[in-house]
Amino acid sequence: MIKKQISEAEPTEKPLDRDGEGRQLYAEDILAMLEGELARRKEERRPLELQWILNANFQSGHQYCDINPANGEIFETEEGTARGSYNRIAPLIESRIANLKQLKYTMTVRPQTDEPEDEEKARISTKLLKSFIASSDFDSKRNMLLEWCELCGSAFILSWWDKDGGKAVGYDNGVPVREGELRYGLLTPYEVYPESIYKQDIEDQRSLLIEQVLTVEELYELYGVRLDGGTVDTFALTPVQSGGGYGHGISSAFALTYRQAENSVRLLTWFERGGRDYPDGRLIIAAGDKILHYGPLCYDTIPVCCVKCKNVPGQFFGRSVITELIPLQRAYNGVKNKLHDHIRTLAANPLLVPEGSVADMESLEDCGVTPGKVVEYNPERGAPTPLRFPDISGEVRLECESLQREMEYTAGVSQMTVVGNTDAGIMSGRAIEKLQQIDATRISLTGDNLRDAVKKLAQLWLGIFKRCAVGSRVVDSVGCTERGGAFVWSASDINSYDIAFETENELKYGEEAQKQEFFNALKLGLFNDENGHVPAATRRRALELMRLGCYSELLSSGELHTKNARRENALLEADGIGEPGLYDDDALHLEEHSRFALQQSFSELRRKDPSICKDFDAHIAMHVKRLAEAKMKETKGTKDEQ
Repeated sequence: MIKKQISEAEPTEKPLDRDGEGRQLYAEDILAMLEGELARRKEERRPLELQWILNANFQSGHQYCDINPANGEIFETEEGTARGSYNRIAPLIESRIANLKQLKYTMTVRPQTDEPEDEEKARISTKLLKSFIASSDFDSKRNMLLEWCELCGSAFILSWWDKDGGKAVGYDNGVPVREGELRYGLLTPYEVYPESIYKQDIEDQRSLLIEQVLTVEELYELYGVRLDGGTVDTFALTPVQSGGGYGHGISSAFALTYRQAENSVRLLTWFERGGRDYPDGRLIIAAGDKILHYGPLCYDTIPVCCVKCKNVPGQFFGRSVITELIPLQRAYNGVKNKLHDHIRTLAANPLLVPEGSVADMESLEDCGVTPGKVVEYNPERGAPTPLRFPDISGEVRLECESLQREMEYTAGVSQMTVVGNTDAGIMSGRAIEKLQQIDATRISLTGDNLRDAVKKLAQLWLGIFKRCAVGSRVVDSVGCTERGGAFVWSASDINSYDIAFETENELKYGEEAQKQEFFNALKLGLFNDENGHVPAATRRRALELMRLGCYSELLSSGELHTKNARRENALLEADGIGEPGLYDDDALHLEEHSRFALQQSFSELRRKDPSICKDFDAHIAMHVKRLAEAKMKETKGTKDEQ
């Protein structure tokens, strides 16, 4: 960090803090520190920023540009007469993103110990995470995160506690007091400035600076402060004039370039960990020339999570696949353009004309030999003859195919992933399956990075909930009982941050592979009971995997009775339980209720509320009684028939 600039003149406002040497810090000192750090960090990050811009240009089709190391700018390159861009990068990146979207993020919080109380708290934390992910539109944010991660190699998620969000719990002088709410949003790598780009993880950074460009309306919505807006430099994907060769210009290409945002302000957010000078850390928020917030860091850690496409040892920012594809794309464009130059030359039908043999040479030069045209020439001087060219070597065509396969290999996909085709000669189903596994393994490296980041994000969310949530809260949720419910939690219910995913990385063991394994086991009879029958639960799972839509219409009445019994178990604590229904299947209900009574959660419920469990015992006893009476009637009827 640069040395803080302390004003010599005594300001009129109150000091905000003191530095490590005991000198008073005023607002102008804090602003000067932020501006100085921002300038230093921008300069350090400048080479990476140029590479991100180049990546965006190539992905969008503007592929005749490069980085000038002398002045640190992107410049136009000139290559040959034809400058067509045969964009292979865009479909490869789209294929990668489509595969990465298959990942699932259903998480479970493991209990801190084997004590029943900790197990119950872990269940509450799991419900809290699932409910928050479902209600916060996580999928759309994840999709945008993937696109930025693939484009620049890194993307970030900022989480914060909004004290003005959530439900109103009271009023203070007519102003509603709210319970607060956890929020999060996407940060592009252009907005994040670490202390050093040579410290690999956020946990290694002592401070993190975020620069965002907001309109004055957006700033007011976030902080309730109105400032005068101005013109601020930022980035945008804009049309550029790109040469098309043969003297023609085209403007259909797009490139990521600097632009000026009107009526906007720069918002700077400074996160600093606790240290010797500031034991509680610091959180500074400034917009324009105004300090919006100055105080200790109100979180246990810097509330930013990073997702990387590829890890680079010793580097804070990740590496994009596009960076590795750019040299191959340039070579591919070059070979393709040479082929098209040759084809255009042949189509132009150039002629060798002896000097003075053609009377109207000017017309021949302007129009060539068009169909039906008569060319008058002097036989004594020789007839015009077509210019002969050597045939295109087969090696040139092979080079195109070789570059195409090399780009697919670099991107971690194959023809099967991109267009569903396999290479010539691959006919075996085992070979095709092996190719799919190879593709999945390479892409799964990015998938593992993404899953690890989501796990860290979930741990961060639980930490913010525990630190900032006050009092008991009610969260609406929908479970497997197909009925809306609610659970009550408080900060004391969060005591474990050990999070695990409920499923493996789908890129390593895909959904189709899991489905195939299930049906193979079903054919082998591995799910059959002692009577050789397939259990109802297994049949229901098979219907789900077959994706037949509303499979509940295909369920037998017995399976519906089982679902009803499970619903009664799930709602026992909230609604209690009465007598068995008139149409209940006593045998199936008794089986499900008995299974529930043997679980640890029921033992905890009996300890907390014995009266509910007594009603549940009476409910089971009624099922047993009705079942016994039914058997007695059946036995009596059999004897009467005999």
